[in-house]
Order: sequence, then C-alpha cells, then structure tokens
Amino acid sequence: MPNASSVRRGLKALLAALLAAAAVWLLCRWVGYDLQERLGNQPVYEILNDDYTQIIDLPEEGLTQKIPLKAGQAFYGVRFKFSTHGQLYKSGMLMVDVFTEDGTQIAQSAGNFLNIFDDNFTEFTIENPYIPTQDETLTVHLYNVTPWEGPLGLWASEGEVSNMPLYSGDGTGNALDATLAVQLVADYSGPWPSRLAEQLALPLAAAAFAAVLLAVLHAPLALLVALVGLALGLSFTRVTPALVAPDEYTHLAAAYELAGTWSGQQTADENGNLLVRACDAPYFSTKTGEIGIFAYKAQAQARANEPGSPNELTIASEAKAGQGTGSYWAQAFGIWLARLQGKNFYTLLEYGRLANLALYLVLATAAVALAPAALRGLFACVSLLPMSLQLAGSLSPDATVLGTVFLFTALCMALRQRRAACWQLVLLVVLGAAVAPAKAIYLPVVLLCLAIPPEHLDPRRSAASPTVTLHGLSLRPGRLVQAVVLLAAAVLWTVANLSALAYAARDMNMALLVAGGVAAVVVVVLACALYLRLRKTPHGLRWFYRGLAAVAVVAVVGGVYGLSHMGGGLTPDQLLEVQPNGDSVWTFSFGYICRNLPATIKLLLRTLPEQGALWLQGLLGTTLGEPIVYRIDVSWLLGVGLVLALLAASLPVQNQKPLLSRRSAWGAVGILACVVLAVFAAALNWTPINYQTIFGMQGRYLLPVLPLALLLVQRSRRLSLHQSAAHGAALSVAILTLLTQLQGFGLYASWQPVS
Repeated sequence: MPNASSVRRGLKALLAALLAAAAVWLLCRWVGYDLQERLGNQPVYEILNDDYTQIIDLPEEGLTQKIPLKAGQAFYGVRFKFSTHGQLYKSGMLMVDVFTEDGTQIAQSAGNFLNIFDDNFTEFTIENPYIPTQDETLTVHLYNVTPWEGPLGLWASEGEVSNMPLYSGDGTGNALDATLAVQLVADYSGPWPSRLAEQLALPLAAAAFAAVLLAVLHAPLALLVALVGLALGLSFTRVTPALVAPDEYTHLAAAYELAGTWSGQQTADENGNLLVRACDAPYFSTKTGEIGIFAYKAQAQARANEPGSPNELTIASEAKAGQGTGSYWAQAFGIWLARLQGKNFYTLLEYGRLANLALYLVLATAAVALAPAALRGLFACVSLLPMSLQLAGSLSPDATVLGTVFLFTALCMALRQRRAACWQLVLLVVLGAAVAPAKAIYLPVVLLCLAIPPEHLDPRRSAASPTVTLHGLSLRPGRLVQAVVLLAAAVLWTVANLSALAYAARDMNMALLVAGGVAAVVVVVLACALYLRLRKTPHGLRWFYRGLAAVAVVAVVGGVYGLSHMGGGLTPDQLLEVQPNGDSVWTFSFGYICRNLPATIKLLLRTLPEQGALWLQGLLGTTLGEPIVYRIDVSWLLGVGLVLALLAASLPVQNQKPLLSRRSAWGAVGILACVVLAVFAAALNWTPINYQTIFGMQGRYLLPVLPLALLLVQRSRRLSLHQSAAHGAALSVAILTLLTQLQGFGLYASWQPVS
C-alpha cells in the first residue's frame, strides 16, 4: 500500500499536469484568437468587372446583377464598390441575395453603415461555397432594408460588360446598360484560423499533461518518449501542411509506388510516369506543397469531404516512378491500407505519416530503454526534438534512419557496460546491417561496435578459454561478431550505394582508384597479421602503432598528391556551360574537388559563416518545412532553450564514471569527423561549380549522430551536476517542441507569397 508521501507526490504531479494542460489549452485558444483577428474572414477574390466610371444610386426597388460562374468554380460571395458621395452615414442596412439559375437561393448577406464606406469594396460572403457542376449565371439582388441617411451608390461601367447585364428591381425591370464594379469571392478564410488552432489543443494539451506528470513522477523516460512523442507527433502531422515536409513529394511517390508493388499492380506507364488513382492524380507533382491559411483550409475540407477512389491505378501522374532510395516500408504500409479502404488523398497522406511516426517511436523508445541509465535523458531529449518529430510526422525515410542510428548507438553504449544476451547480439548485427544502406553518409557509425569490449560479445555462456582457435589463429569470439557486423554493413552499403558512388567519381582516374584500393586492402591485411603477432608484446605493440601512424600519414599525403595530380578535368568550354537559370551544368564531383582543392576550401569557408546558424536551426528543428522553398523560422529563444536542455541532459553527475574511455572518445571523434566530411561531400555533389556557397546542406543531416556528439560532452568532468537532470531536460525539450509547433503553425498559416 502506498505511503502518504507517495500519495502526496502523485497528487502534486497530477495537479501540475492538469495546470500545464490547461495552460496549453488556453495558449491554443489565444493562438486561434490572434490568427482569427489577423487572418479570419479574409476574402480571395477574382475581378469580374474592373471598368467603372459612373455611380448608380440604389433605387427603392433595388438592383439585380447577373454574374457568370464556371463549372467547378467555388463561389463564396461577391464584392461591390460603394459610394456614399463623400458622406459618413450613421444608419442604413443593405441586403444581398444570390440565386442560381433554377431560382434556388444560395446566399443572403447584409451590409450596413459599419462596413460600407465611400469608394471602398465590401464583400458579402458565405462560409460554405457553392460549386456548380456546369456553367451557369447567378442572379445577385441588392436592396435596402433600412433607410440610409442619404443616397447609397454603386460604381458601375457605362455600358454592359462581358454579358453581365444590370437590371433595376428583382431582374424583371429595365436593363440599365451597365455592369456594377464586381468581384467574385473565390475563397474565404471565415472562422478557419481559430477552428484549426482548436484542433491542435487536444494533442498538445495531452502532450503537456503527460510530459509534466511523467517528469514529476520520474517515470521511465522510455514511457515519456512514447506517450509525449505520440501526442506531439500527431500534432505535427496536422501542423505540417501536405507535401511541405523536406522532399515529401518525392517520398510520397516512392512510398506510393511501393504500395502498388505490394498490391501486384503496374506502377508506371510506358513513359516512366507513376500510375495513381483518379482521386490522387491532382496532388502528384514535382514541387513542394502550398502553405498559408487557405492551404490549411483546403486540406481540412478535402480530408473531410473529398471522395476517395477504388484501389485502381488508372491515371499517369506528373511524378516519375523509381524515385527515392530510402526505407519506405512504414509509409507504404499506411498508404496501402488507405488505398485498400478507398480513402481520399489527404487521408491517405495522413495514414502514411502516422505509420512513419509509429515506426520512429518504436525505434526511439527502444533506444531510450536500452541505453545506459546515464544516457537515457540524452536520448530522450534528442528523440523529442522538433526536427526529429517533424520528420517522423511526415513521409520522410530519415525518421527510420534516425530511429535506427539512435537504437544502434544506444545498444553499443549499453554493451560497453554489460555482457550481451543472444537477442542483443542478433539485434546488433541487424542494426549494423540496417544503418549502412539506410543512408550512405552514416556508414562510419557502424564502427561504434568496435567500442564494445570483445568479451561482452562472446556468445558462449561458459567457456574454458576467452579465445578460440581458427586455422591456427587465436581470436576472441567477440571480435568475430564485430567482424560480422562490419562485413555485413560494408557489403550492404556497397550494394546500395555503388551506382551513386560511381556517379560521384565519374571524372576520376579509375585505374588509380583501383590501385589505391588494392594497396589499402593489402596494407590492412598486413597490419592485421602484424598486430596478431605483436599484440602480446607491449614493446612491439608500441612500435606497431608508431609504424601504423607513419604509414597513415604517408598514405594521406601521397593520396592527396596523387588525386590532385591525376589529370583530366573540365575544358574551358565545359566550364562555361550553364543551365537556363544560370547554374553550371557541372557540380563538385569527387574528381573536381580533388583537382580544385583551394576552390573547394574557399567554398567551405564562405559557407560556414553564411549558413552555420541555419544548420543549427535545421539540427534542432526551429526552422520548419523545406527551408530551400519556405523559411519558417520560429523564435531564436526556443533554439537557445533547446540547446541548454540538450547540454543539461548530457552533463555528467558527480562521481559518475565516464562511459567512454579516452581511446573510445577519440574513436567517437573520428566517427563524427567522417560523418561530417561525408555530409559535406554529398552536399558538394549537388552544388554547381559556379556557386559561392554550398547548396542543399541542412543541419538535419547531422541529427543521427547528435547523441554521439553529446556523449563527448558527458565525458568532460569540468562541469557536473549534483543529481541527474534527465527528466527536467526531457520535460523542457517536450515543452519547447510544443511551443515550436504552435508558433510554426501560426507562421505557416500567416505566410504570404513575396510579390
């Protein structure tokens, strides 16, 4: 039976969680109110008649204006330009009735002295649009219901314009040979800003409640990541507009194609275009989706009202088949399930996002659960970052990569402290094999398995000797396990990335590369053989390491010299070849980089000060969506808070033994350096040679190795804590991610295209 102090603590935690949820609910209401004030009841209009040179006073019997409406065109109302003849009226009311061709009234709206002013347009709107199935002409009847202090005039043309006659009375009177200055309201924001903000209140309030409750009770951090990550991830699926997450239109095409393959369908036509269902065809393109309050509104309405289609691929889309090389199993499963149920496009997109989120949370939660106790707060914080959850709440395969690398890193750190169970050995091999082909730049992470003591990887439970003899060689079984992990990773990485690697090295001397590769293999084999002979003699081992360092220096210097002087390169005429937009047709390939090392270094030095801050934002997630297309940057204060929370989670506790030895720490530094260089090399391969800074480099590419970098912070003993700040740091990251979503939603909604 729980004691009194435990009950009091539980009640305090519950009260704090309820207060946090209430505060977030009120914050969502405030965001909705603020957006409604700024963006609500705003029309988007099309000009029907912009020719007006006379003023026609509204007669007692009223006026009737005919306006055309095309099939499928949304009608939200009309706008007329009024005249009060320079006066400011203090009374009067006007009514506007709209009828279809068959006499059905579809709108009735009023205007009065509070919103009708001299020489200004006033809109008369409806919340739900009227959309005709065929071309027709609408009848708009304007008449006074309360007398005005003076004549109320409407601007009009001299002569009828575009078959839009104007009549006195209800349409049966005389034609006036004129057309009112009229605009068609094609869209209307109405109450949607506040309505959309209210839809975020439930998941965000639930996230705040769970985060505070679990953090105050010091519940397992894996549980906190699972529950809070689920709530925040669900809200991210709604905050991020359709196809606005990084490269999401490409990921959609790849996952959609995989879902079709599972169904045994033909997924491409003879031209290589992706085949899609009829209801999905309008949304498949080669560009990022739209943002703004009207994009939010259109997506919400289509999700609720748009019909779906049978799972039959009948339309050739603009998107090409064969896109994407990542893991799309989760996204494809969600899309396959939605297509099987005949859902519409936006529901299909939501299913794919939710499946991706679920897989990420399984991997991230497992990483936190498997990590050593001292690192769980660190992994929890990184898992709940805005960028991590934004990727998870989209169709990006990077979410699976994140979860896989997190889990592999956590498992390697856990096995440094304890002996591996059989299932952990299998998991280590599977994760190592999965990390390598997931994304080429993360191959160095697999080397983390070498930080595990080999005795912890011995699958034997009771062995007479710590070693086994294999063809006369005495080896530890753990080293064989590490060799299997590395070999599987190398083979799968090569299979997955050989074509991309060949393209990047397309202008290099292949004979020189092959000779260098063979020489490297020979040196590695000789080094291994020499190590096996000298490992038991400390004096010989010291000379071995010195010789190995000397060989490495010679190899690096000789390799750089050989690659930079291997000949070939672009001719002067080729250097001048450009795309229609002015970009060079040539990019920084491996060969170009090697031949032009000074130019490459200059490019890097120009890029660092110009884009460094943006990389940090991309790493944390304080810049949302696709930053190359839209810059949705939340407050820098949120970024500062996230950095401080990550540092708090990574600081060691007093008298806590460092998890990494000095040698392992230097190994981690080497792995980080290799990943950073690989990221830069990949970004350079996208950068035209006439650019002054690197193109396409984003901070989120470094997110998978962020836990490894923070591990190095934890090893430092210069600053330590009296007790763990893990739960407080995880709570802080969760709240800051929540605030990032709310501000991001406001920025998405209020975005306006640059004119």
